[in-house]
Amino acid sequence: MAARPETLLGLVRDYSKRRLFQAEGWRCLRVLGEQAAGPGATMEVEARIGPAPTVHVVQLLDAGEDYVVEGPPAGDNYVTTWTVQARGEDAIVQVEMAFTYGGLVGEFFVRRRLRRALREMLRRLKAVAEAGPGA
Repeated sequence: MAARPETLLGLVRDYSKRRLFQAEGWRCLRVLGEQAAGPGATMEVEARIGPAPTVHVVQLLDAGEDYVVEGPPAGDNYVTTWTVQARGEDAIVQVEMAFTYGGLVGEFFVRRRLRRALREMLRRLKAVAEAGPGA
């Protein structure tokens, strides 16, 4: 992505900005609590992960110099790790998902929807980051 790693990590870490690159059919309903960024930040998201749209709580579980780990507050079902690495003046963003959700049905339906949503979020993150401040 033609964006600085700090810019990308800032967007991923700050739940108040997550609405800028959510996947189609996902909505950030609200940030829970006073903290919108950093470990412990929590947001409420409406998403169609299963057969119908439902409300999910997503928490920033851990963050380091070049990564963010998020998922349900208990750290179960699906945990996503966003990693941003510098590559010259640009950055590479990788998203990995550790998934344990509902056996074969979950594997077939839920994992596929989550992976599709994550790919779309990456595309939208790229567009937002490359558009620059105020986009």
